[in-house]
Amino acid sequence: MKNKSLFMLLWLVAISFWACTKTEPFEAVPQNRITEYKVVNLQDTFIYGAVNNIENTITVYVPFYLNMVVIQPEITVESGAILETEMLPVELDNESQTYAVRAADGSRRTYKLIITQQNTPDLSLVWSDELPTGAPGDLLGVNNSGMPFSFLYGNFQSTSIATLNFAMIHRTTGDTLRPNLSSTGIEPSTGSSLPFIRDYYLYGITIPTEADSGYYDIEIGFLGHKELTPVPLHVVYLEPLLAPIWSPKVAIQGGEISFLPNSSPQLLFINPQSVTALLNGKTYDFAIQDGSTRANLVLKVPQDFPVGAYEGVPFTFQFGDWPELKVDVPLTITSQ
Repeated sequence: MKNKSLFMLLWLVAISFWACTKTEPFEAVPQNRITEYKVVNLQDTFIYGAVNNIENTITVYVPFYLNMVVIQPEITVESGAILETEMLPVELDNESQTYAVRAADGSRRTYKLIITQQNTPDLSLVWSDELPTGAPGDLLGVNNSGMPFSFLYGNFQSTSIATLNFAMIHRTTGDTLRPNLSSTGIEPSTGSSLPFIRDYYLYGITIPTEADSGYYDIEIGFLGHKELTPVPLHVVYLEPLLAPIWSPKVAIQGGEISFLPNSSPQLLFINPQSVTALLNGKTYDFAIQDGSTRANLVLKVPQDFPVGAYEGVPFTFQFGDWPELKVDVPLTITSQ
């Protein structure tokens, strides 16, 4: 019995030894991996992306206060591997960026980039006037036409306009206008008595000269948020007025002359109907040319308009349903 027990013990030890010394092949670690993704277009710091080699994704978190528009990556791959995708700047709203890595053995892996903007929790907006009103050409915050176009306040929490979008949506037609933002800015408001929503204000936006009259919903996009102002902007037309004419208009018979609208306040040429001139008891029609805009009225000189230099020719302008606008124009006409 004792010999039998000893045999069984030796048999178990042998099996255990054989099991422990059996060699199993290890699965090779892929050499087609990104080992580091670093954002380098920041001053004195970096942002590191989280590389997931299971889902094959790279996630980059971008805080709003960095005021970034694009990220410039610096990518490190496994030794011997090649990054097949060029390391170009990536816009924050890019949802299709991928990176391909090829290992020395020819195996290939593609990563998808996920950019997550860590933005402010919300966006609230308020006009400085209860009923904001303006005319085409008016500048936000500057009453060029004497109407309360007003300032637009909000809890922007940043002075960068990199992510700012400003759209005017006509409530009746649905047409959308996007003003030029080249002169636009965001500044902190002054005065501790202002509520939180008025911590910052938006300035430097001009109502496009081509804007139709009516009510416009103002849509602001900023730091991943999109909000409408609580009340619409009312765009109205003002009676047109010519800019002062300091020197003679000079043209040939059958040629062209042009006029500019008054600029302070800005009173654009809305719906021009006709322009005539009276000379020596005869009325001449100065045809409105196709190249005319609200900011530049181009007229054709009649072929039979008398040659000469005139100190003040009585012109009559008709715009829309407004009363006739009468102006004496210094004019010099030469023959063809």
